[in-house]
Amino acid sequence: MKVLFITRLYHPHVGGIEKHIEKISARLIKKSYEIAVLTTKHEKHLINKESVNKVRIVRFPQPNIKYLGILITWFYMIKNIRLFTQSDIIHIHDVFIWYWPIKILMPRKNVYLTIHGRWGEYPIPFKDIFQKRIAVRFTRGNICAGRYIPKHYGFKHSFITYGGVDDFKSTNIKKNKKMILYVGRLDKDIELIKVIQIFKNLKGFEFEFCGDGDLKKECMKVGKVHGWVDPTNYYQKASFCIASGYLTILEALSGKCLTFALYGHALQKDYYLLSPFPKYIKISNKPELIKNNILRYSRDNLNMQKKVNEGYDWAVRQTWDRVADLYTDLWGIKY
Repeated sequence: MKVLFITRLYHPHVGGIEKHIEKISARLIKKSYEIAVLTTKHEKHLINKESVNKVRIVRFPQPNIKYLGILITWFYMIKNIRLFTQSDIIHIHDVFIWYWPIKILMPRKNVYLTIHGRWGEYPIPFKDIFQKRIAVRFTRGNICAGRYIPKHYGFKHSFITYGGVDDFKSTNIKKNKKMILYVGRLDKDIELIKVIQIFKNLKGFEFEFCGDGDLKKECMKVGKVHGWVDPTNYYQKASFCIASGYLTILEALSGKCLTFALYGHALQKDYYLLSPFPKYIKISNKPELIKNNILRYSRDNLNMQKKVNEGYDWAVRQTWDRVADLYTDLWGIKY
């Protein structure tokens, strides 16, 4: 069975969607699927075609020019039409607009969709809502990364996912009791200004960031910024984590970090509160409340360990194998 994933960014680019596709691809390959990924050539030095971990990657250049960019993308979709004709399953991650030329040429092709959501402008622009609804209408089924998506976009979902974790052991970790980790984009639209505010008001703690973005210089004023790196080792060291997304939360919980999340508007609030995470993490829109909780738990090791262990026990059961099973269930393939 041949599967083609379509996504804006993939290996070696680092990000949540990229990791999501990489992890489920590895599981599907073990089940004898053949996986190909059609994506953009986000760096000039990257080669157009290569195989990485048995995943065939096909890249095309996409200029960041309004209107012209989508026309060039459609050209490359048609240029790579053999990828589509040879694939049994087409699965698109967010960028359904790329697929229109193939949809017109091959209207009966098995096409599915994963919607990973957004953290940008709020209220959500009507154009974005309209595009998502059209994408759902013209695909056979979808997986949404969070229950807030069907609520705010107004369509029915097939499955919900929050991502997965690898099977790494966190039982014999020596934690830095004063280390607080932030993992995610260093941008304003994910309430990072509030996180920086918390760090400035906490004395006697060490602050580290795994991520990059426009607020990098501001973050460097309060702590160490490591850029886009694998955060696993940092979860293992940190006692506390302020997370920006589902995957970060899962990884932080499985790394035995006491985890917090901040929201700013109604969509971000639903992002967290409509998920399973409120049972295991502290969520607020008030930096002062997050700061006080960090101080309280840092002085109460017994309750902190109880909270950490509850989150860990739940998170380590949210495996990438379970996420991969959602995909095969969506495609209607039983083993």
